[in-house]
Parts: sequence; structure tokens; C-alpha cells
Amino acid sequence: MRDKPEAPEQINSLMQPEDESVNTLRLERIACPLCDCTKATIVQTSGDNLCGIPGEFSVERCDACGHLFMNPRPVMECLAACYPDNYGPHQSIPKTTSLSGVESPLSEQGQAKDQTRPPILRILPLRFVPGLRKFYYWLIDDRSQPVPPTPTTLTNSRGIDARESQTHNNCLAVEIGCATGQYLVRLLAAGWKATGIEPGVGPATIAKNAGLDVQCGLLETCTLTPESFDLAAAWMVIEHVPDPRDTLKRIHSLLKPGGRFLFSIPNAGCWEVAFFGRKWFVLELPRHLHHFTPLSIQKLLEESGFTNIEITHQRNLSNVVGSVALIILSRWPHSRIGLWLFRYPHHPTSVMKLLLAPFAHFLALMKQGGRLTITAVRPEK
Repeated sequence: MRDKPEAPEQINSLMQPEDESVNTLRLERIACPLCDCTKATIVQTSGDNLCGIPGEFSVERCDACGHLFMNPRPVMECLAACYPDNYGPHQSIPKTTSLSGVESPLSEQGQAKDQTRPPILRILPLRFVPGLRKFYYWLIDDRSQPVPPTPTTLTNSRGIDARESQTHNNCLAVEIGCATGQYLVRLLAAGWKATGIEPGVGPATIAKNAGLDVQCGLLETCTLTPESFDLAAAWMVIEHVPDPRDTLKRIHSLLKPGGRFLFSIPNAGCWEVAFFGRKWFVLELPRHLHHFTPLSIQKLLEESGFTNIEITHQRNLSNVVGSVALIILSRWPHSRIGLWLFRYPHHPTSVMKLLLAPFAHFLALMKQGGRLTITAVRPEK
């Protein structure tokens, strides 16, 4: 996983910090966050490939449990400085109307409504090919952020009167690290009563202005009632938190018995890590404090009290596209192709997803997807 260190690059304005305070980023050496072992081996060094925060950062492998983590890492008071205003995941704006209503292009199952036909299905002869529409949506479904049906929906499907069920509807969901709230919109469209937690003031403000129920702060500081949620979600979040074990235990405590936890993480156990090295798009130092493999995350979930763990390899090549962009831009900083590819992971296009889908499906089938979607359950008492 280790390449020869080189000076960190600031490719363009998209990758340069806007806040001068990041120049004072302070780091501290730590023991392994999972087993407290103080012995570890450096496996990778890199600058900040995405936002251009100054410095050279290291990933170490714990000599005892094998966990991969950033060491030294930013001190707690400097963590916020690692997320400049132009940070990619914080740029989107959710499609909502107001507190009284939600406008979403998604169905109750969290899948795209056919408001307009995809480009390929607008070709007249293809409109009448049996099963083509279903095949198209299966092909581009990357399994990245599924929206499960509410317990009420499941109850209705078993034949219970919908009006009676709606009267007792109390399907609560919480998203940790909700950013600007796009997934919250999907939850609301599917019938959930959704709330979000977001530590970043900028994205939290965008979500609140869109009429979403969002608390700005950390999971440790926000006011949430234990054992009150049927569903918790955290998309590409767990790798960012200083103490993932504590975070998982807190999420466990928020769920009702039988409640589900859905989340995603980069897969440090796949081919991308060795192939791209320090240019791996989701290495993302100094923001990604941990790098999990399927085995390490399953063990941590079990130790945190979760059962019924299912790990799905996403059919998603965003990491590959972003990594190729970093390689191109490191040699040709003003390459238009490189800049376009660099934006793709946060602004994917349907045409590109369609072209990449066969390769993404193959890698997922071989359990070599660069991103994992994981489901876990808090067991019944």
C-alpha cells in the first residue's frame, strides 16, 4: 500500500483550503483506537489530495489487531478545520419545498420515479422492448444508499387496514452525518419521520433552510432519546469519527430493539488500495481517520452489540474515477478531462454510470467493490 512519498499537490482552487486556520492543523500520536496497542507500522503517507490542506499524513497498521488508522491524527479541536467550505459532499442542495411538504424525485421505495424517461429509453424502438426499463434501473442501481420500507409499510403489505396503521405510525429514522440532507428527503418520501445530525455548520444550515429537521452538532452532544429509532443511517461517516467503537455503541443505544443500522464505508480490503496507493481517492487524509476492511468492520459491529450483519459490495466505480483523476491532475494540473473526472464522484452522471455499470457489477460480484453498504440489527431483548 505504500508508495514513495512526494510533496502534496494543490491541483486547483477546488483543492485549496479557503480558511487560513488549516495551516495550524495540529496532530497527536495515538494508540490503536480499537485495541489500544501502541505499536503500529506505517503503510502509507500522503498529502491531502482533495482539499489541499497542508501537510504530509500517515496511515499505520496496528501490530496487534491489524486496524488501519491515521497516526498521528488531528487533535479534537482541529477536526473541523479539516473540512473547508468547498468540501465536495457539503455542496449539494436537497430538493425540498418547506416544512409542510417535500418535493422529491423518489418513490416510497427510494427509487427514481419515471418523471422523464432515461435517455436510452427515449429512443422510440427501445420503448417497447420487454423488460428494458427494469433492466436499466437494475443496471444503474449501485446499492449505495438504500431506503428501506417503514414498518408501517410492511404491516400494510400483510393486509392490515392502512388507515388504522397510519394512526399508530411512529416510524422514526435518524441519519448521522446527514450533510445537506439529501438522504433525509428520500426517507421522508418513503414515509419515515426523519431527523438528522450534522457537525458542519454550513451543510446543516442548508438542510435547515430546506425545511429538514437537523441538529447541528456531534452525536455525543445532540439531544436524542435512547431506544426511540427504528432506523439509523450513516453514509460514509464512520471512517471520519475519532472513536468508531464509541460511535457504534451510541447508535446501538438509539435504536429500538430490532432496529436497523444502515451505513457505508470505503473498502480498504479491495484491489484499489494497492493499485492506486497514495492516489486512492478515498484515502482522503486528514479526514478519513480509519480504513476498514469487511472483516474489521464486522468484528467491530459484533463487539458493539449488533447482529444480523450483512455486507454488500457496492456496484460503484466512483473511487476508480476519482483516483484516475488524481493521477491525471498530478501530471497535468489544468487538464479538463482530469477536472471533470475529479468532480464525478460527487456529481455522477447517468450516462457515465451506465457505461461503467458492467465493470462495477463484475467487481461487486467478485467482492472487490471499493465501497461497502452494511446492514446491522440491534437484537430484540
